[in-house]
Amino acid sequence: MTLVTIVFVNFNSEELISNSVSSLTKYGVSKVSEMIVVGNSSLSPSIFPSEDTPEFKLISPSSNLGFGKANNLAAKQSDSEYLCFLNPDTLVKQDFFTPIIDFIMAHPNTGACAPSLEYEDGSYQSSAGDTMGLWYEFLEATMLINLSRKKLRKRINAAESSGAPLNVGWVSGACMIIKRDVFESVGGFTEDYFLNYEDIDLCKKLTDAGYRNYIFPALKCTHLDHKSFESNYELLVYTRYESRLIYASIHYGAITKITSRLLHIIGLLLRIALVNFQFHGKEKKGRRIGYLRSLRLYLGLN
Repeated sequence: MTLVTIVFVNFNSEELISNSVSSLTKYGVSKVSEMIVVGNSSLSPSIFPSEDTPEFKLISPSSNLGFGKANNLAAKQSDSEYLCFLNPDTLVKQDFFTPIIDFIMAHPNTGACAPSLEYEDGSYQSSAGDTMGLWYEFLEATMLINLSRKKLRKRINAAESSGAPLNVGWVSGACMIIKRDVFESVGGFTEDYFLNYEDIDLCKKLTDAGYRNYIFPALKCTHLDHKSFESNYELLVYTRYESRLIYASIHYGAITKITSRLLHIIGLLLRIALVNFQFHGKEKKGRRIGYLRSLRLYLGLN
């Protein structure tokens, strides 16, 4: 059995994957023996630029499967002890595989792990969070979520100073490492989602099963963040709200589910009112349409 399989899900992002693979070859190749790309269109083998690149496999399904289903498909067609789900818009800047895998080996109850994500300029990127619930939904709906993120960031900064990993509710699927048998024990990614919240959902299933999820603040990975969606803010917004409804239907009780839905209706009305002041040009137009579509969804009008 090979050690680590890297899984990319492609969505019009061949150049991004090529850059990510180049960075991976430079820093992480010693632990990686297989790469799999699942794409909604064929990809040129030139995205794997070096003869030293690990073996790779291209999977081209007949339709766009979405993030979770595509990753599950790749996992089933791989042979490795560990899986690393990696977004095309990531750049590996150090070998974080070795310390994370060493930690998992020493702590059998470990679920999903991830390095800390940064923007291209090296600034901090929110890439982990506490387990979601009604308080989280309230903060998200009222645009006060940064209060929770700032509190978590202080914990992350303290952990970075000590060099220790930090136990969190969830880590980002943009760069996630997990032991294969643990991933399979909770059924992999829930395939009800098309895009967004699959990582949060997976981490919730892991927590419910008794595993602990960790972010490693001292280890870094660059995430360009939604580069493949720059031209479709409508889709980015709508799939987030659609996925929130799915998450609520799976993990919340009746009262929390209804209350969070009402909170997001109020939040969407607020966002529609403020979108002209917060964004400009194509992004403003795309987000407004996305908010309106999401409002119709939450009101049961779709």
